[in-house]
Amino acid sequence: MMGKQKQTEPKLFYHGVSLNRRLPQDHPLRRIDQLVDFSFIRSKVADLYGTVGNPSVDPAVILKLMFLTYYENVNSERALMSQLPLRLDWLWFCGYDIDDTTPDHSVISKARRRWGEDVFTEFFANILNQCINAGLVDGETIHVDSSMIDGNASKDSLKPQLRKVSNDLYQELESSAEPIAPKLEKRVSTTDSDARLGKKYGKTTLGYKDHRSVDDKHGIVTATVTTPANVNDEKVLVQVIEEHKANTDTEAKTVAADKAYGIGENYEYLYEHNITPCIGHKIANSNCDPAFNHDKFIYDKGCDCYICPAGKILKPVDFNKSKNSMIYRTNRKTCPQCQHFGICTLSEKGRRIQRSIYKEHVEWADSCLTKYERKRLMSRRQYKAEGSFADAANNHGFKRMRFRGIEKAKIQNLMIAAIQNLRKLMRHTPGRSTIPACNPALKMLLLAENSFNRAFQAWKSCFNQPKSEYEIFKEQSANSR
Repeated sequence: MMGKQKQTEPKLFYHGVSLNRRLPQDHPLRRIDQLVDFSFIRSKVADLYGTVGNPSVDPAVILKLMFLTYYENVNSERALMSQLPLRLDWLWFCGYDIDDTTPDHSVISKARRRWGEDVFTEFFANILNQCINAGLVDGETIHVDSSMIDGNASKDSLKPQLRKVSNDLYQELESSAEPIAPKLEKRVSTTDSDARLGKKYGKTTLGYKDHRSVDDKHGIVTATVTTPANVNDEKVLVQVIEEHKANTDTEAKTVAADKAYGIGENYEYLYEHNITPCIGHKIANSNCDPAFNHDKFIYDKGCDCYICPAGKILKPVDFNKSKNSMIYRTNRKTCPQCQHFGICTLSEKGRRIQRSIYKEHVEWADSCLTKYERKRLMSRRQYKAEGSFADAANNHGFKRMRFRGIEKAKIQNLMIAAIQNLRKLMRHTPGRSTIPACNPALKMLLLAENSFNRAFQAWKSCFNQPKSEYEIFKEQSANSR
């Protein structure tokens, strides 16, 4: 018989209601509450609170609310606090009951400004140390990459800021004893003064850039460095490697990155620190015939000169400071009389070659790995590093800033990287609820992967069955013959 819902008045009082009983035992927040110690924050920020007045919201609860903002991919703290009374799992996770009064969203923003970046750096380090203790981090092979983050500001807010530029210049001059020439921005966003215009893959972004090192073993993020969007990748490689070493207490032995990081200074650093690079570099375009490109000119280190295919000498004549290169050129009268003139060069001043002061380090970097090994590492970098950014964008709102300012951008990137590491830790450690509830597609994918692994192991075990007595007798008979 088909039933029908009774229209009854809502109860004024509910007896025997327990959030702990209503929350499933395999809920991800239960595992997170077991694995993560949020209480460390109390001693970390104790000196930022006074001893008189009204008691504040527990800092551990505030940190959990910040955690939920990124873990559940909520757009803002205001939206988080409006949904909090409706989510029983969130209430249980933060230690609230159904009829408890939840704090205002401004409590979270005030705490974030008061605590500063160091608190979130330690939160990231705590989870990373758990991953290291669980054996998820090797530390010797890392992949380095960067990704743009749209700022919480429109490009229309870019305007000339002469007063701000002059004030910044004055402060830098006051704090420096030597004359300096700071880089001045022509236009600054009136909404987010720390955001900058950057271009990558043909797209211009007003915002920030996150530079990561991702461990090769399980894709754990070992370091994250946040800069304005206009900072070139090549300038941050050394800092990322140093951050990786400080966070993992392990020196990297192999670094894989794309050609945006391939400059002489980086190769020199890697050479001096005995780190094998898998980093391409930009090849300068040549307008001459391939038979007369730079590789066809022989460098004589003893004489510090080049010898061209026709046997003529190119001597050093000048130094290019911007490219850290020595310029070599033939005699003005030599090239016009050569039979290859017009193919090798069209300049009446003679053929010109630039040699970087890091040329030997570049050649060393190119010869460190075989073609196969370089291709293998770059393939792993693609799904380890780029996959890490894709996961952050799809599940945790990585591609757009929720707040404004470089410090808040660092906090956002640290929290998202910590959550990604925590999800991998949950997946590889014993216990239930290894899959976050915020990503049903990932749950289905992991379940399919587990089913495939079980089927593969069953198929593999078929080849390891003990031999029967008849098979043993048959083999012995064959051997005796």
